[in-house]
Amino acid sequence: MPIGLATAPPAVLAKSCSAGYVHAVVPSGDHKCLRAGQFCSRKSAYQRVYKSKGFYCPPSRHLRRN
Repeated sequence: MPIGLATAPPAVLAKSCSAGYVHAVVPSGDHKCLRAGQFCSRKSAYQRVYKSKGFYCPPSRHLRRN
């Protein structure tokens, strides 16, 4: 490679979710598609992500819309 030419940063592909799902990045760094009725985590870090996307995780541990 000639001196002075910079390499382009790697492209990051955004995960696309099907209709009815909401894209979220959970604390583990994984990209998830969220939808009401799915199994959810009661950990507080996950609760913050759910809340920011318009969901909450009740004691039944299945996502619900706010």
